[in-house]
Amino acid sequence: MNNTALHGLAIGLLVSFGVVIAIASVFATIYRRHLRAVRREGRLLDPLSSLVGSRRRPMLLPLPPRWMAIRSSNTAFVREMLGLDPESGTPWSEALGRCRERAFFVSAPVENWTLVIGSAIPDPVVDVDAAYRFLTGLSRVVGEVHFYSSDRVLNFHAWGCLRDGAVVRAYAWAGEALWNEGQTTLDERLLGLVCREYGEEVEPVRYGEVPPEQNNTERVVLLARRWSLDPVVACETLLQLESSSLGDDGPGPRGGAAGA
Repeated sequence: MNNTALHGLAIGLLVSFGVVIAIASVFATIYRRHLRAVRREGRLLDPLSSLVGSRRRPMLLPLPPRWMAIRSSNTAFVREMLGLDPESGTPWSEALGRCRERAFFVSAPVENWTLVIGSAIPDPVVDVDAAYRFLTGLSRVVGEVHFYSSDRVLNFHAWGCLRDGAVVRAYAWAGEALWNEGQTTLDERLLGLVCREYGEEVEPVRYGEVPPEQNNTERVVLLARRWSLDPVVACETLLQLESSSLGDDGPGPRGGAAGA
């Protein structure tokens, strides 16, 4: 083979290699754009769609870090029991924006449940005894109270179901089990929630594994959906009612607010 043929072969190989590199670069660019689009969409969607079995609606506003669901449609009574003016209130859209204030915000009834948000709800991470006294005291007068807490930064979480002043089931985690009372429910087991005993040592998580505490934190919303009321759907309903009422020049559904 003469030099001309070798030179032509070398050029052909270089061109082929360049074409392969170009094609790979195009596919890499397309993949990166697709991944960015998926991530942008994921920020607005409930990350628990795979457990629910279908894609859920976008969350218009971030969920409050703590909330209660009270089995009652008597909003005025719930407000009064929380020390609020039974007749005054705050639009739910405003309540969601102010949910980290030290106050109670009470929703209009949704499917015979009333939502309560606000940082006046005691945090078991800060004082589990205060949370216990508050929840048991409230359930003595209103009947059935459900409590939920989810901190997706620290993976601290809590949930509880109380009836007539008695704890049916409660669990709180903040680096250790702070509250574990009652039998683990079927819903907790079906959702794969890991509830540790008092003083139980936490085994190190292997590389690539998701810590159980992270799963628990992300699935508090699903437990609320099974036990009482889906807060995402409830907030969407309340916001739609508020928007409709404003369109009709009405006052809209309002929640009570008071400092604590």
